[in-house]
Amino acid sequence: MILTENINVLQASLIVEECFRNGIDTFFLSPGARCSPLTLAVARHPDVRAVLHFDERGLGFAALGYARATGRPGVVITTSGSAVSNLHPAVTEAFMDAQPMLLLTADRPPELRETGSNQTIDQVNHFGAQTVWHQDVPCPTTQISPAVILTTIDLALHHARGGPVHLNCMFREPLGPQPDRTDSEAHLLPVHAWHRGRQPYTTYREPALDLDELTAVELEDLLASPSSVVVVVGGGLTESEALAVLQLAAKRKWPVISDVCSGLHFGPHRGGVIRHIDALISPEGFPEDLHPEIVLQFGPRFLSKTLLQALAATPLTAWIHVSDRQGRFDPLHRLTHRFRLQIDRFCMKIERNGAQAADPEWRQRWLDRDREIDRIYSENLDKSDRITEPGVLRAVSRWMPNLHGLFLGASMPVRDMNRFAARNPHQIHVAANRGASGIDGTIASAAGFARGLNRPVTLAIGDLTALHDLNSLALLAAQRVPVILVILNNRGGGIFHFLPMADASPEFETYWGTPHKWSFEHAAAQFNLPYAKAKTMGEFSDTYRDALDSGVSCIIEVETDRRQNLLDHQALAKELPLSQNLR
Repeated sequence: MILTENINVLQASLIVEECFRNGIDTFFLSPGARCSPLTLAVARHPDVRAVLHFDERGLGFAALGYARATGRPGVVITTSGSAVSNLHPAVTEAFMDAQPMLLLTADRPPELRETGSNQTIDQVNHFGAQTVWHQDVPCPTTQISPAVILTTIDLALHHARGGPVHLNCMFREPLGPQPDRTDSEAHLLPVHAWHRGRQPYTTYREPALDLDELTAVELEDLLASPSSVVVVVGGGLTESEALAVLQLAAKRKWPVISDVCSGLHFGPHRGGVIRHIDALISPEGFPEDLHPEIVLQFGPRFLSKTLLQALAATPLTAWIHVSDRQGRFDPLHRLTHRFRLQIDRFCMKIERNGAQAADPEWRQRWLDRDREIDRIYSENLDKSDRITEPGVLRAVSRWMPNLHGLFLGASMPVRDMNRFAARNPHQIHVAANRGASGIDGTIASAAGFARGLNRPVTLAIGDLTALHDLNSLALLAAQRVPVILVILNNRGGGIFHFLPMADASPEFETYWGTPHKWSFEHAAAQFNLPYAKAKTMGEFSDTYRDALDSGVSCIIEVETDRRQNLLDHQALAKELPLSQNLR
């Protein structure tokens, strides 16, 4: 649908229509005057939806969460000036984690730049190296063929598959739908066939990233050796990729070390998955009978610092890394083979070559040890009624229903879920902002994640993360798909108590502990969200299951103590066969 009141809304309508023809049906908008043509194009398009939020910073993160759920770009529309700058944190996260995003920022015309004109800043390449492509889109005029606009959008969306793209769209007044003298029929004549059809103007096809036969044979020779192989699965895999990895590992009798963000911690047919890696090893290395010789890693990165340290201390025959993303992904500078390939294609090629399986006792030793760890956690967490942060995360992992979404705060919650999660036979969609690992925009990201999944989501975060994004509670209140927000309130920065400075510095409590006295009951009331506070694990489990059944967004607050949380983690570590210093 093309609007034709004037040249501004006509060009904006071309942009929105071409996005729609490329499979984009959800746009994220903040109010503003300069972006009015784009806003009108979205508002009047019969087949697209708008997510509205008054805060551009949260809006960018909502688009990011949507992209994590769908694999499609979240398209963000803002007005000019500092509104654009507020997108920068979300752009940084999207760039670092190669998440699709398209930014349509409205701008003043060139004659107003550097003149002192109100709300005019330099928006050209505003995000610098943190976009994969950018373009300054000129003011609408009949002197520019509409084909230029259409091909620009098609190329932008092609680039946006690998990260954020910025189109800076200049508009002169009038910004509203006031008619002008544009002959829209004549202007659209060069794209007449496109106008009558329903397909994008230019269709891009990605090359199939596959493993050539010679390399496959060489790699198979390496993997077929009697060496002990472990598979490490990081975050960001699709369900089909994860299943391909599991199928390959099951056939070859390789243990699979799962990152919680891979989704493999949960779900059916996860018999070969190791979920408690941090409890099985130490930063100094692996137990002798679990010592790997070859690491086969899938996905860009993994969460566990203990695993990274153990691998750094372990001599390896080979470290093979497979991901379809560009980038180095080698913080230890230890990779011996790096394949930029589609993971499922890689697995099928290796599996098809049909080498014999490894010694089944190798994987069984891993599995037996992992089950013993889970039994210890169950004895110490599942049967205790005392509120602890590991206990809350473990309870969430146990009670989530099938196809539920789980979004984890990038501080302690994602680490605790990675370490303590219980077995859950259901398929769970898991995400976290681990590109830049910041705490900002997490509530907004979870809102976008729920909208993209079109499924309820549990968001587990700390109190500082919640305070950092408090106005994004408006997104939870406004949307139909519920988010259950579990806030672990330890009155400050609990993760810093795990650092050496916690005991060494007298300034620690003020400058790192960041103490406060706030709770979240009144914030819930401000945004008309149901609220509950749990004081025991029994209360939390009952409250959480009631929230799952309610079908509405809500806040569950759990109060803990930062210092006691460190002691709880240390006490659990002492129960393990391989005790380790958590500091």
